Amino acid sequence: MRKTGWWLAIASISMLLVISPVQAKSKKYRPFDPGMTQAWTEIDPAEVYPDFEYQGLTPACSNCPGTASDKFTFFAKGGKQNNLVIFFQGGGACWDAMNCYHVPTYTQEQQETQADFADTAGMGIFDTHNPKNPFKKWGFVYIPYCTGDLHWGASDHDYPLNPADPDNSPTITIQHRGFVNFQVVLKWLKAHTKNPERIFVSGSSAGSYGATMAFAFIKEAFPRSRLYLLGDAGNGVTASQFNQQGIYNWDPQMPSWIFPDGYQPETTIAEIYTALAWEYPRSRLGQYATAWDATQVFFYNVMNNIYDPSAWQVADPETGAIFNPAGWLDWHQQMVTFAYDTADAARNYRYYIAAGTDHTILRSPKFYTEKVAGIPFAQWVKAMVYKPFNVKHSKGKGRWRSVECGECGGLDAYLQSADQ
Repeated sequence: MRKTGWWLAIASISMLLVISPVQAKSKKYRPFDPGMTQAWTEIDPAEVYPDFEYQGLTPACSNCPGTASDKFTFFAKGGKQNNLVIFFQGGGACWDAMNCYHVPTYTQEQQETQADFADTAGMGIFDTHNPKNPFKKWGFVYIPYCTGDLHWGASDHDYPLNPADPDNSPTITIQHRGFVNFQVVLKWLKAHTKNPERIFVSGSSAGSYGATMAFAFIKEAFPRSRLYLLGDAGNGVTASQFNQQGIYNWDPQMPSWIFPDGYQPETTIAEIYTALAWEYPRSRLGQYATAWDATQVFFYNVMNNIYDPSAWQVADPETGAIFNPAGWLDWHQQMVTFAYDTADAARNYRYYIAAGTDHTILRSPKFYTEKVAGIPFAQWVKAMVYKPFNVKHSKGKGRWRSVECGECGGLDAYLQSADQ
């Protein structure tokens, strides 16, 4: 009788081992929110969470003088799988009255409506009808940007309109509430999501920084999900007044369990990515940039010349002549150094550096045409999400590895002359 009991137990376990993979496979195809259709839906926080506050602030856009509205909404769509893309929109930044009000360098109020998602053909990862899209069956959440703070802020800051005489100057108030907006989206996600198998956290330009800082909060909210972070054209080359003063106007919110001292003037993007990679070693983190990203160089110029807008531009729009080539070179060298340093320090981080001066790729048709060292970018992203992890940075076919352009275009002529 005992022998028969043991055989029955072994048979039962064997049956479970056979059945469980089938059950796991069936769960894989649940949408992240069973009640969400595959059409894009606009969600108004004021309607779903009318009493929501974060540090005493409600979700809103900048409310810069002259804007029509400070209303903030976000967008979501279901998918065929229990996987989710969380995307942070870009749109510049501001940290002084000069570039918040006098010469704005950011999107001041929300531009998106539900109509903007009616046809997503050609919109990079949002083109879910493209067979090469690694996210074609995933659900999406899209977080607009209209606060000038890289999605990091939780502060209504008063800016003196005359920085030369701040004590006697009239002021304007900018609502840097990007992190407040993210927190209400996160609350909605926790209420409408049941342990997604995979979550791809990303964003372009300013949204790249938003994704980076939100990543740890999303991981803590969904500890059982596999998380991925991809920064698109947000390489963190900063300078001067921005580091020492400007960024603190936002009250940047950082995960205190990783950065107990908060943001420091000497904090680099390499240190942020490295700390995240160490905290979450089973997640994968990556960055995309072009070698001479003109928009990032522009903001580097703004940081170095905040009160001289004539020094912000990077090239003549008619002739293409490059302004301040030393500034371009400085930005480039810091960008690649940050990428190399992070890759050396974190085994679960990779970079993809492409040629040219373009800015961002995830919402562009270029997502499917970009290729570096024979590796298409869409294939690189797919390998990041689906391929077995490769500790030794192998160059084997289909592996997820760091890649960089050989002839990167842009300032090659300048670099050659500088070497002579």
